[in-house]
Amino acid sequence: MSFIDAIKRYQESGDADTLKMIRKAMNYDYLHSPTGMTFDKPEMYVAFRCLRLLRGRLATIKYTLSDYGLSAREDSPEYVFAELTAFVHANTGVKVSLQNFKEHETFLREYLVPGYLELEDVYMQLMGERETLWQQITSEIIDKHWSTLEKALKDALDRVDTNRSEREIIRYINYVTRTAYYRHQFEGMRRVRRGGEVKYVKPKYFGPHYAIFGKISVDFTNFSGRQRQLIERIIAAVETDYAEGRIEDYTVDMNGGYRIVNRHIAEQLGMHEVSLSRSLKKIKSVKH
Repeated sequence: MSFIDAIKRYQESGDADTLKMIRKAMNYDYLHSPTGMTFDKPEMYVAFRCLRLLRGRLATIKYTLSDYGLSAREDSPEYVFAELTAFVHANTGVKVSLQNFKEHETFLREYLVPGYLELEDVYMQLMGERETLWQQITSEIIDKHWSTLEKALKDALDRVDTNRSEREIIRYINYVTRTAYYRHQFEGMRRVRRGGEVKYVKPKYFGPHYAIFGKISVDFTNFSGRQRQLIERIIAAVETDYAEGRIEDYTVDMNGGYRIVNRHIAEQLGMHEVSLSRSLKKIKSVKH
């Protein structure tokens, strides 16, 4: 089935073959593509754009490789194959390449002995018959972010006009996927600005004490009876708000933690905002 036909089936019945084709194409080693950026399957252009959306994540692969004690260059299948075949050529005069490897297979097995297994392994990786460690880690990263990518791709596939040319269809899918991917990434996130720094954070509920005091550790025994009573009322209000899903009236700090807004809490307690703010200021000034 062609990629365009798969899109039509997706639009008609929600068939997932299109998404599977794109996901499979993301396993291709575009970095070492023998045809450069010219591909024989249209889904490969979409897959390549999806990989570019993950480029920041994929850039961490070199650090992951170092955790294995490996180098992105010196432990690459290309480097190992070149090193071992250069050794064979220097000592025997036999030039081994990817194209003639099978012709010299018996000789190499006898000559290299234990080294042959490593040469065979990298040969199979270069021929696409076995995954490289790089590809394995790439696949893990893709799997981790696939759900967000899939949402973005569905946005594009739902709306693309399949009567357009193949080039126009691919360009449209890539454009909408890119826009939707960034939008979905920020779903449920809040923009926080503190001291000139802007950050997007995913809100988290760390409990009523954090909502009131943040990371400050407090000892309730240092508060007066009236102060403890006020804090207990605020805690009860925060717990009720969270239980009932009324969190839009809370602000969020740079850690993503929900923090109370005095105006909202004052309304909940039937107090004036100024009075509550003054009381909380005194409470927070108590030394612990």
